[in-house]
Amino acid sequence: MLRDYIPKGESIEKYTDEEILSFADELNSRPRRVLGYHTPEDLFDTFLDKIYAC
Repeated sequence: MLRDYIPKGESIEKYTDEEILSFADELNSRPRRVLGYHTPEDLFDTFLDKIYAC
């Protein structure tokens, strides 16, 4: 998935920390079939809500 942003063979050092974090944010906001078409971000938020509810 990272290949959508950084072509194969290209150094990751060419990108700023902000750009890499932006790529990660976009990837984590994509729904995934393996997660029942939920986003990793949504499931993590739900998990944290359950922990803090205790």
